[in-house]
Amino acid sequence: MMNRRFQPRPLLYLLALPCLALLCGLGTWQLQRLAWKQSLLASQQALDATASIETDLSHPLFGLEDHYPVILTGTLDLSRSIGFFGRTVNGRTGKDFYAPLTLADAQIVWIKLGLAERYDTTDAPTAYGVLPRGQIYAGGWRGNPAFNPGNEPDRDLWAVADPAALSAHVGLDPEFTLPMLVELTESLGERSPFTPTPTNTALRNPHLSYAVQWFSVALILLLFVVILSFPKRGDEQ
Repeated sequence: MMNRRFQPRPLLYLLALPCLALLCGLGTWQLQRLAWKQSLLASQQALDATASIETDLSHPLFGLEDHYPVILTGTLDLSRSIGFFGRTVNGRTGKDFYAPLTLADAQIVWIKLGLAERYDTTDAPTAYGVLPRGQIYAGGWRGNPAFNPGNEPDRDLWAVADPAALSAHVGLDPEFTLPMLVELTESLGERSPFTPTPTNTALRNPHLSYAVQWFSVALILLLFVVILSFPKRGDEQ
């Protein structure tokens, strides 16, 4: 910078500092998300297939993030299964079916069983046992809000996974129904008509690359400010 001289640019600094703070904040947030995702992936990998999360009224299910792996024990009532709007997955057309699982403390959690072309609940079994591996599912409508068709329980038309509404529809107590759901990531068994349709079976962890991107943009902005603060003598204004 032999032929350059420092020239303060207050307006540029005033504009650049908030942008730098924002970019660095976003990069730091992505690093925090990276640590969270690494912990989640470690939990998913370490979950023993024979383990179960026994729940009580202080529920460890509360506060768990979407896709957190769980294995639950309880009584699954397939006779109260509810099918949602038709959809096509890997060339198969059918409905996503949900059924209530009653836990040891009488709390109810709705289980997303998966896709089936049809399912007759007339003689469907009720069984106690350990469910296959699943993951926390917050439910709700995950598409564009403008295209949310809502639920019409009177016509047995369902699009939004609302645990309390599901329980009320089949005669269960909404007050004893947990606000989250669990979607199976493994089949109920070889003869099960349901094909699991989890929202995200392979957790991605792109947060390090996102953090690098934000910090890189911040560095580029900082270099841009430095260059403009040391103009060539012939460019000074």
